[in-house]
Amino acid sequence: MPTLSAVMIVRNEQENITAAIESVGFADQVVVADTGSGDKTVELARQTGAETHEISFQGFGRTRNNALRFCRGDWILSIDADERVSPELASSIKKVIENASGPDCYAFNRLAYFLGKPIKHSGWFPDYVTRLFKRGYQFSEKRVHESLDIDFEPATIPGLLYHYSYRDLHQYVEKLNHYTTLNAHEMISRGRKGTIIDMIFRPPAIFVKMFILRLGFLDGFTGFILAVLSSYHVFVKYAKLRQSVG
Repeated sequence: MPTLSAVMIVRNEQENITAAIESVGFADQVVVADTGSGDKTVELARQTGAETHEISFQGFGRTRNNALRFCRGDWILSIDADERVSPELASSIKKVIENASGPDCYAFNRLAYFLGKPIKHSGWFPDYVTRLFKRGYQFSEKRVHESLDIDFEPATIPGLLYHYSYRDLHQYVEKLNHYTTLNAHEMISRGRKGTIIDMIFRPPAIFVKMFILRLGFLDGFTGFILAVLSSYHVFVKYAKLRQSVG
């Protein structure tokens, strides 16, 4: 019978780690790769039955690949600490594992929660992510917005992956600095240069795209906040690029 390893890279996720591990409790092995937590993340992970390892953070893509080396299963399920596998998705994953003649990689739909509210528009949903695959595949080594490195369309399975992305505005602003720095470094590595034009036109374009064209107004006031903050995120990203992340 093929086996499944669930793996996640984490840092300071004591509020999420227990529920994340419990949602993948059907896996034969649960691997938590910690990148330097200063809270009780590692302790709670061990108490919940996960196998823990300490690794350095080298950008999301490379760090995910480093964590894969601890996985012993025939199949890999990659999630984040702020994600939860729904019962329907867990059932679909089990069926995939049992069917040895199926495809190598599978994608499933992710529903994100922002400030405690599900976001069903704004370009955030549907959001298919390829996170279930046979051992041997790896992620692209991008610093941020990494994806599984495949050159074919993955199969899809039913069931939602819940993503509790930002609990409050404090957490969003806290993470914004980290992510915009990674974004800027990624663009620099591709030879991009920031311009004033980028800083003037890209932020409002993102707002219009999310709130109007992608029907973010149907997400109510939360959708409005999301569009405004996403616009600010883009501004900071290009401002850092302009300053060469100095």
